[in-house]
Amino acid sequence: MSQSNSSGEFDARNGGRPTIQRGPGWSLVLVVACVALGFSASAAEYERVAASSERNRAEVLATTCSTVEGQLEDIGKFMAAPHTRIVTLQPLPGMATSSAVIAWNSSQQDGYFLCDDLPVLDAGSGYEIWALHAGDDPVKVATVNAKPGASVYPFRSWAIPGKLRIEVTSGPRSAAKTPIFAGDIE
Repeated sequence: MSQSNSSGEFDARNGGRPTIQRGPGWSLVLVVACVALGFSASAAEYERVAASSERNRAEVLATTCSTVEGQLEDIGKFMAAPHTRIVTLQPLPGMATSSAVIAWNSSQQDGYFLCDDLPVLDAGSGYEIWALHAGDDPVKVATVNAKPGASVYPFRSWAIPGKLRIEVTSGPRSAAKTPIFAGDIE
């Protein structure tokens, strides 16, 4: 008895057995399954990386928050110290900036210049804090560089003598340059 294959032919190379020709069904299903598995693995890896990134970001924010809280606590202790003097600096007429404060502790030789919305100056130019005492030449106490969003600028100086006037200039002091802030230490 003779049998024919799906195309109705016998295959002599196959020992007379019918040759079955398969359509693209299973191979196409396997290719689609592999592609789907690849997309699933890629999506899972993306989610893992995204979650890890969010955890790292949360850790950085927590550390930053802790650092800021510590700095605020330090400033609070500094301001409450018995040797700390507070000097309120008023903006000179025509200046758009609000008032500022200098907190100076003579025993620690440290100070803070506190000012909200201090405009950032050109690179290489900072705000200079000057001490003026009677007829003596002005003494540069410190230079602070404004940063966007910052309002607390620590500085260190060797001496701010007794009763005097404090002035802050934007950039180096000169006869033609008007200070932007001024105040008196009693």
